[in-house]
Amino acid sequence: MAWYNSSIDFRNPKRLGRYKRVVIDKEKLKQLYYEGKLIKDIGSFFNCSIPTIKRHLKFQIPKNLQRYKYNYSASNPVNQRIIKLYTNHHYSTLKIAELIDLCDETVRRRLQRLGIGLRGNNFKNLETFHPMQLNRKKNKRYPITDLNQFNQKFLEYYCLLYSQKKIAELLNIDRGTVHRRIKYLRSQYHFKLRFCKRCENLFRFKVAEHQRNSNICAKCRKSPFVS
Repeated sequence: MAWYNSSIDFRNPKRLGRYKRVVIDKEKLKQLYYEGKLIKDIGSFFNCSIPTIKRHLKFQIPKNLQRYKYNYSASNPVNQRIIKLYTNHHYSTLKIAELIDLCDETVRRRLQRLGIGLRGNNFKNLETFHPMQLNRKKNKRYPITDLNQFNQKFLEYYCLLYSQKKIAELLNIDRGTVHRRIKYLRSQYHFKLRFCKRCENLFRFKVAEHQRNSNICAKCRKSPFVS
């Protein structure tokens, strides 16, 4: 192996490089970045490539202030609105994209980055909103408008083994809404069938209920005791 030291320059003086070295002003770079300029526009301003701008921004901008990481941060108010519309109001990603002026794929990517599972066949938080919040018919009236009372009545009718058609007629909702909520209840709670000790009719009850309440159905529980 030949001996050499750092004083020897092995570079070829005829090869000056593919591009001329560009000196980027750090303060100007920060100013353009904080003004919201696109990276391609910043690159055209300094007459350099996009990877060069990204490489300089990586060392000049703190992580908590980097634009693209802030886009997927939970503290971003846009992401907070996306989560609220998707989980609480059950808007689709296409509808959210129209409201926030983003691409639907961007909305789905942000939800995944924030740890929100995409809905698909798994319906979440169905007990946290009333069907009238998603109703397009403004003149439609519901017999029960309170959310807690609606959930209690829906669970009561389901435990009394009412058909989906009858539940939809009593609560004035669609059969599809009834089917989705029943599917949600089955995924969240465990139900068993039992004969009522008073009326001797078959009824459904949650396993988590108290033993005294699980021996009689909801109808007999409301009616006075008959010996």
